[in-house]
Parts: sequence; C-alpha cells; structure tokens
Amino acid sequence: MTALLQTARAALSYYAAIEGASFDSQRDDSYTIRPLGDGLINDTFLVETSAPKGVACAVLQRVNPLFGVAVHHDIEAVTRHLVRKQLCTPLLIRTRDDQLAVDLGPGDAGGVWRMLTYVEGQTFAKMTEALAAPAGELTARFHTAVSDLQHRFHFVRAGAHDLQRHLRNLAVAVDKAQSEPAHETPPGFFALADSIFTLARDIPLQVPGPLRICHGDLKLNNLRFGDDGQGLCLLDLDTLAQLPLGLELGDALRSWCNPAGEDRTDPQFDLSLLQRVLQGYMRIARSFIAVEERDYLILGTLRITTQLAARFAADVVNQSYFRYDPSRYESRAAHNYVRAQGQLALAQSLVMQRREAESLVQSAFSAA
Repeated sequence: MTALLQTARAALSYYAAIEGASFDSQRDDSYTIRPLGDGLINDTFLVETSAPKGVACAVLQRVNPLFGVAVHHDIEAVTRHLVRKQLCTPLLIRTRDDQLAVDLGPGDAGGVWRMLTYVEGQTFAKMTEALAAPAGELTARFHTAVSDLQHRFHFVRAGAHDLQRHLRNLAVAVDKAQSEPAHETPPGFFALADSIFTLARDIPLQVPGPLRICHGDLKLNNLRFGDDGQGLCLLDLDTLAQLPLGLELGDALRSWCNPAGEDRTDPQFDLSLLQRVLQGYMRIARSFIAVEERDYLILGTLRITTQLAARFAADVVNQSYFRYDPSRYESRAAHNYVRAQGQLALAQSLVMQRREAESLVQSAFSAA
C-alpha cells in the first residue's frame, strides 16, 4: 500500500457512514478505495462499497494547500443552495463529529481531506461539438441558480485574476533567469516572455459588470455529463468565488474552444465550438446577462488566456505552483514552458479571429 493510500484510509476513518451505502470505515472489508482521475491539484480517490460489490458511493480528496479548511464552508453554502433549486451537485459528507473536512496536520502524511457524494456520469478531457451546447447550458443553469444566493466567502484567492500581478511575477522571473548564470531556461523563453508582455499591453485592466457567484475553474473535466450527453453538474468547487462574469466565461471559453488541449504548442481557437457553447449558454442565461458582460466575453477570454500564459511562463523559472506530468516531461519547467507556449499561441489565434468571435457573441444574444 502506498503512503498516500495509507493516509487516505486514515482520513476515511473519521467518517461514520455514507447515506444509501453499506459502509463502515472501521472495516476494510466493507469498502474499496482507489485513485480517481489524474487531476494536478487535489489527490482524489473513489470509495466503493463491497456490498453490493463495486458500487461507487463517495469521492475522497486531499485538498491542495492552496485552499485549506475554510473553503468547505463556501462549498457547503453553494451546494445546499443548488439542492434547494433542484439542481444536481456533489455534497460534502460530514465526519463523525459533524465537521465538513478533516485536517490531519502538515506534511505528506497529513493534509486536509474531505469526502463528497459521488455523482454517476462521465467527464471528458476534450471538448466536442456534441458537448459544447450542453456545457454552455449546464454553466448557465448554475449561474442562474446561484444568482440570488447571498453568501460571504470564507476563502478568497487574493490576486487570482490580477493581470498586473501575474505580469509582475513574470518580470521578476525573467530578471531571475537573466541574473543567475546557473539557472537553465528553455530556448526561446525570453522571446516568449516578451511576446506575452506585448500582447498584454492591449488588454484593459478593468472588467465590466457586477460580481457574481462563479465556479472559478470551468475547464471541461470539471463538468459532469450523463450518458445522454447532457450536463449534470459542476465538480471541484474549491475555486468558488465572486467574480465578474467575463472572467468566469473567459476562462471557460479559452479552455473549451481549444480542442488541442493545454499541452500543445500549436492550438487554434475554434469558432465552431464557440458558436455552440454560446447558443447553449444563451438559451438559459439571456434573462440575466448584461450588455456590458456580453460585450466583454471575447476580451475576457483573451485576458484569461494571456494571464495563464504569464503564470505558466513565470513557473518555468519559479517552479513553485503547477504540478507536472513526469511521464511526458523531464521537469516542471519543461512542462510549464509547453503550457505557456500553448496559451500564448491560443491568445494569438483569438486575436486574429476576434472580429468573427465578437460577431458570434452578438448573434447568439440576438437569437436567444
């Protein structure tokens, strides 16, 4: 048994029962536990009951230290509100002593752990034309459902969408790479950074529209779909926050309209996917989205893409935030260099197609 799996079992022992499942954390023969997915943020396990055999009943996660315990109060407030609105959502399962999460302390043998109900369905790594409209509809249902929720967030990711801050971090990383002879940077790193700075000069810092409760990380594998291809629910709710809608949807569009994925250096922003996503979103959201939010959607997508390029590029030097895939890359720096190149190329592709993209936004609003 790996050390991480041993820690997972230790966290699981804090839970007494799972509704609707024959589960006893004190009896190893009442459940099985195995790794789930390949997420680069949280360590995730699927808990299955032994009787009936192999029935998935819960998801156990070790939460990245970026988030901690406080975020679970926000998850609880939002998910319970979604239930009241009759929307599907994973729910936190409370511990024996009625806590939302378990803190096992610092270090590899510890961490903050939580357990959530398991939602049957599928997740996908790559957007397709068949998934695009359902993804837009699901996101709009979420935004509509939480639009009347009054909640003061316990956990706030300060500076997560501060473009100036990310550009400053990149500038510091460039200076560090230039001033430390022993520091190895990939060929082309400095030209990459210069291109990011140039692109960012044309992006205004102000984001129009009110703050709304948002998911905060709408990459495709954070959406759950049913066997019929329709959207079921949003997953991984650590990033819940009050944000301008332009940043929320900008992050979604830069992810969904890039079918090549983040580990390619030659992506193209796909206008066909954009059109379908917008059609799905506007079917639900036309009643509440404001004109200034609509008009910012493409610029918001460009901003988020440029911001991510800066974050990935800075971590080529700092190597302090993003995990990497050791099966494909020799180092964290090498992986993040590819990520930064990919986001820059995606942003440049969108710039070339910006007029057509904004026309699609206008058409989607008019048709809704």
